[in-house]
Amino acid sequence: MPQIARCPNHLYRKGSIYYFRHVIPHDLRDSLGRSEVRMSLQTGYLAEARPKARILASGVKRILTKMRNGELPMDDFDQIKVFMNDWLKRFLKENEHIAIKKLTPPSPHTQYVPGNTERIIETLKALMVSKDYATMRKYTIMAAEDGAFGPPDSLPLSDEFAHEFIKTLIAYYRIISHRAEGDYTFEKSILPPESVAPQPTQEPKPQILLSEALERYKADRIAAKRWSEGSAKDIMSTLNSLTDILGDIPVDEVDRQAVRHVRDTLLQLPRFRNSKRFKGKTIQEMVALEPDNTVAVSTVNNNLTNISSFLTWCEDEQLIPTNPAHRLKIKEEKPETEHRSPYTTKDLENIFNAPQYVDDTFLHPSDFWCPILSLFTGARREEVCQLHVEDVRQEEGVWVLDVNKEKNVHGFANKKLKNPSAKRLLPLHPFLVETLRFPEFAQQQAQKGHLRIFPELVKINTNYGHKLGERFSEFRKIIELEEAEGVKDFHSLRHTFSNFFKQKKLQDDPFEQTFGHKLKKMSAERYGGRFPASMCFEEVIAHLDYGVDLSHLAKSKYVPK
Repeated sequence: MPQIARCPNHLYRKGSIYYFRHVIPHDLRDSLGRSEVRMSLQTGYLAEARPKARILASGVKRILTKMRNGELPMDDFDQIKVFMNDWLKRFLKENEHIAIKKLTPPSPHTQYVPGNTERIIETLKALMVSKDYATMRKYTIMAAEDGAFGPPDSLPLSDEFAHEFIKTLIAYYRIISHRAEGDYTFEKSILPPESVAPQPTQEPKPQILLSEALERYKADRIAAKRWSEGSAKDIMSTLNSLTDILGDIPVDEVDRQAVRHVRDTLLQLPRFRNSKRFKGKTIQEMVALEPDNTVAVSTVNNNLTNISSFLTWCEDEQLIPTNPAHRLKIKEEKPETEHRSPYTTKDLENIFNAPQYVDDTFLHPSDFWCPILSLFTGARREEVCQLHVEDVRQEEGVWVLDVNKEKNVHGFANKKLKNPSAKRLLPLHPFLVETLRFPEFAQQQAQKGHLRIFPELVKINTNYGHKLGERFSEFRKIIELEEAEGVKDFHSLRHTFSNFFKQKKLQDDPFEQTFGHKLKKMSAERYGGRFPASMCFEEVIAHLDYGVDLSHLAKSKYVPK
C-alpha cells in the first residue's frame, strides 16, 4: 500500500513520487462516477509537492461547491465527460492511423512534435491551475474552427465545457508523447475502460512487493542454472537499486516513469559510494551532495540491462502487464581513452626489462607470473588468478592450462567462467614450459600444500584478480609506453595476444577456441566438436613470437632451477 504522508493533507507518497488525493463527498460520487480525485504531482520533493497540492485542493473544493449549489448542472457535466471521452478516443485512433499510413495530418496541432508538445502541455496545465476560463474558451473555439470537433447544441461553450476540453487535451498530448517513445501502456491509466459484460466477482490477487519479486527472480535464475552464486550476488547488487530508489512498492506499480526515475537517479550517484564522504548515506542523501565524479553511463546502462531482464521475467510470470524498461538505455559516446590498445614490441621490452623483472624484486609470485601467462596464452586475468594446481596438466603430451569451474580433488570449488566458451584447454608456449618451467612451479606449489597456484591472491567480492590488477596499474605507471588511442592495462596483454594473430591473419576457429570465443563457423562447432589441444598448439601457440628477448626472466627466484 502507498505510504500516506501525515503532513500536509491531500498528499501521499508512492515510491519516491508524491501524489494528490481528495475524497469526493458521498452525495456527489454518483454524479462524478468516482469516490476520490487522485493524480501524480510528478515530483519527489515535498517542498514542490506542497504548493501543488494546495492549489489542486482549492480548485477541487470550488468545483464541488458549485456542483452542490447547482451552479454546475450535474446532468450537463456528465454529458460533457461522455463527449470528451469519445473525442479523446476518436483522435487517438486517428493519430495512430496517420502514423501507420504516414499520411499528412489534417491539422499539425494533433501530432507529436518533440519539445513543442511538452511546452503545450505545460501551458495547458498552467491554465488549469490558474482557472483562466477566458483563455480556455479561446482554445476551445480555436479547436472547433480547426475542425477538431463540433460541440452539440446541448453542450454550450461554457466554463465547464472549456475546463473539461483543456483537461482532455492535456491527456491527449501526454498519450501521444508516450506513444512517440513506444509506450502504449500509459494511456490505459487515463482512458476509461471499455464497457464489458459483468463478470463474476473474483478475489483480488494479493499484491507482490518488489523485494519478494526480486527474491523469487533470484531463486528462479539459480534453479534454472542461469546464474551462479557469484553472479547472483553481483546482479542482485544492481537490482537492489530498485527498492533503494523507489521503496518496497508493489511490483505492478513499477511503470515507465518509475524506471526512468531510477535511471536518472543512478546517473547522479557518486562513482565511489563507499568513499568517506558517502559511506553510510542513503541514495537520496548522496544525490543531495551533488557529487562531481558520478557513475559512468556504461555502468547505468548495465544496471538497466539487469533491471529490464528482471521486468521481462515479471511480465512472463504475469506479475506486470508489460516490461516498462524497454529502450530506456542512454546513448553512450565512448571517448577514445576508454578503448584498450595492445602493447607494442617496444612496450613489451620496457615492461619486462623494468627493474622489478630485471632485479627480481616482485614480492609476490603472481606479480611475476600472471602478466607472462596472459601474454603467452591470451587468458583473462581472472582465469589465470584462480588456477588450481591440478589445472596445469598434460593433454595428449601437450602442457595446458585447464580453464574450468570444476571442484578440485578436495571438493574445493571457487572458480568461475565468463561464458560457456571460456571453458577450454590453453596450450602452453614452449617459452613457458622449457625456459620458465611453469609446470614445475605449479608442482612445487602443490608440494607445499597449496590448493591454488597463487594462494596469496585473496578473493575480493567475486574476483581473485582485484589486488593484482591494482598492483599492475601502479607498476605500469613507471613504464614508458608508446602513445596509443586507447588505454593500456593488464587486459591489454590479452589484446596483444589477439592482435598478433589478427596481423598474421590467423584468427581462425582454432584461435577462437583458444581465445575463449564462440566458434564462428557452424560446421566446426556443430559437426567437428572442439579441437584437440595438440591442434590448438600447432595451429595457434606454435606461431606465437613477439620478437622480444625475455630469456633473462629465467633467472627469477620464482622460476624452478
